[in-house]
Amino acid sequence: MKVTYRLLAAIIFGALLSACSQKTEIKLVPLPQEVTVTGGSFTVDNSTSITGNAEFEINYLKEKLSNGASIQLKDGAEGKRVIEINVDPQSAVGKEGYTLSVLPDKISIAASDNGGAFYGVQTLLQLMPAEIYSEGGKLGKIKVPCVEIEDAPRFGYRGAGLDVSRTFFPIETIYDFIDWISYHKINTFHWHITDDNGWRIEIKKYPLLTEKGAWRGPDEVLPPAYGSGNKRYGGFYTQEEIKAVVKYAAERNITIIPEIDMPGHSKAVIETYPHVGCTNKDKTMSVNGEVNNVWCVGKESNYQMIDDIVAELVELFPSKLIHLGGDEVNMDNWKSCPHCQAFMRKMGMKKEIELLNYFVRRMEKIVNKYGRVLVGWDEIIKGGELEPSTTVYGWGSMKRGANAVREGQPTVFLPGQYCYLDMKQSEFERGHNWAAIVTLDSCYKIDPIKMNDFTPEEEKLVLGIQGNLWCELLDRPERFMEYQFFPRLCAIAEAAWTNAELKDYNDFYGRITSAHYDRLHNMGIKFRLPFPEVVYEEGILKVTPPYEGAVVRYTADASEPTTSSPVLKGNIETAEPEKYRFATFYKDCNQSMAVGASNIELYHYITPEVSIESSYKESESNRSFPMSNITSYNMKKYWRVNRRSYPGDFVTYTFTEPVECSKITVETGVPNITFYSCTEGHVEYSYNGTDFIKGDEFVYGTAVIKPQEKVKAVKIVFDGMSDALITSFQNLRIEK
Repeated sequence: MKVTYRLLAAIIFGALLSACSQKTEIKLVPLPQEVTVTGGSFTVDNSTSITGNAEFEINYLKEKLSNGASIQLKDGAEGKRVIEINVDPQSAVGKEGYTLSVLPDKISIAASDNGGAFYGVQTLLQLMPAEIYSEGGKLGKIKVPCVEIEDAPRFGYRGAGLDVSRTFFPIETIYDFIDWISYHKINTFHWHITDDNGWRIEIKKYPLLTEKGAWRGPDEVLPPAYGSGNKRYGGFYTQEEIKAVVKYAAERNITIIPEIDMPGHSKAVIETYPHVGCTNKDKTMSVNGEVNNVWCVGKESNYQMIDDIVAELVELFPSKLIHLGGDEVNMDNWKSCPHCQAFMRKMGMKKEIELLNYFVRRMEKIVNKYGRVLVGWDEIIKGGELEPSTTVYGWGSMKRGANAVREGQPTVFLPGQYCYLDMKQSEFERGHNWAAIVTLDSCYKIDPIKMNDFTPEEEKLVLGIQGNLWCELLDRPERFMEYQFFPRLCAIAEAAWTNAELKDYNDFYGRITSAHYDRLHNMGIKFRLPFPEVVYEEGILKVTPPYEGAVVRYTADASEPTTSSPVLKGNIETAEPEKYRFATFYKDCNQSMAVGASNIELYHYITPEVSIESSYKESESNRSFPMSNITSYNMKKYWRVNRRSYPGDFVTYTFTEPVECSKITVETGVPNITFYSCTEGHVEYSYNGTDFIKGDEFVYGTAVIKPQEKVKAVKIVFDGMSDALITSFQNLRIEK
């Protein structure tokens, strides 16, 4: 039977259900605009030939079939069955669009450009078994269902952003990342290659940027940060490496937009070339906890240096757009800088925000001189007008992106509440939370057109959507970047590609869990699995798997489930529900975080009266996070000290009465985020309050004590400098 999804949207309820079941049968991600299932199949095997004029796409498909299925396609059109891929610039198919026809004896992909041909191949691959994405496949033949697909993207800009300054990724990982996003019809890679904590791109005219600015640690110009520890950490990409990556991406229809963040977020360049910064001794911190990280606007020589850097950038990146940041500038530097203040008086400026606008306008002139367009974060619309072509990344909120559109600027939408993939995926997982808990559902909802009352002319300024990953927290666990990106980036890819009226989250979730997990696995991606929902009611642990067919394993001793743990067969009757932990497993090679019942207290901590003594002055404390927070036993609260910690710094917890317990977990840093923790130190404990016993060293901000007697006091001792300008402490977790 022939079924066309778009036509079925208006059919009666029963027929609609039938259409939905056939719609999900193919389970493509992102969902094409129009699919017709015609019945039958095409067999791909060694007798199949391939022809057409799309040379790269033909060779790409041949390579995938050879690696993933051990099928060698014949060249030409003489085989028993033929695959044909053609690009015709005169075709009526829109930019990056394609038609895909699968008949029993022929597969045809037609497009007006190579981007469309490449995406036709991606859809064809998704019609095949997931093993096609793996290496060393053994399939001798593949059945491809007969379909007719007409497809084109909703938005011309579909982006993925990766920060490599805070956490450095080797060049091999960048190649993998380009492959992964290309499979999902993402066409823009926003490469955030410089920031406070590392300069990652070779600039030949200023070699110290990478000789010194690419490294942090002892005896480096940049101190340790974000878990890099008491060792040399960092790296950079040579210009030859970048040229090769740009070519590789372009073949896969991906444009790489480089970002050199300025005038803020620039500690790496200022510590390397100090004359770039302001002439003052300002020690106020940026929102990222950095000082001395802002370019001086009043020094004319700085603009020549920026011009030199941009001149090398445009030789490496053919992208029309060049991103020069403009966000989160600590303008206190400018307030106390004689050069900036003199420049303000000369120009008749009243507020420092006008300096930002001046800086951005100078950046526009530099970038425009090389035939390129400036991109900046949404702060750049403040303080004055911009060139009409200057492009804004709306990150702070949906409203801020909409404001940029209404100011007449082309805008990419990536509001943190929907698109910042460094945010937590649940209350219990590691990640930031300042924007929101960003779930898969949240990512799928992003729609800058539907969420704003734009005029038709304003809608033309909405370029598209981007998912962004900032990497402060990617030092651990291993491959956390993949966990944070996928499958949330799949949701953003569909939001950017598929027309709004075709989107349905439940259908998307079904396609992801029943088919796309298998593809992600074969792509080599360590994706996030959702954990089961667990509640305890009337003596029974009731467990709901997160999706149909999910495998849930459990333990009964509060340990984390493993592949050898029993598989859950049904609800569990128990009088000790706090001892059970559950996790979702995928092919016994990937698992979710472990959870217990959400409606009971899993940890029965002791809460003895305690007082605090420390080497920190009360004036160093942040009033929003006072010392009293860590005597409350509210595990969500913490004490924050607004300075770096040094060897000899300490915090002592002294109990009013000695405490009998089996274990004390001592945690530093922000709860469940591990920012601002003790990166080099140890814990001590005392049975009498006077004599202390040295215990474990801190590992990722945590140390554990297992006392033999009643404990009177616990002490945190720093043995080395902390890797942040701020230090945080938590309540003790004391177990019976």
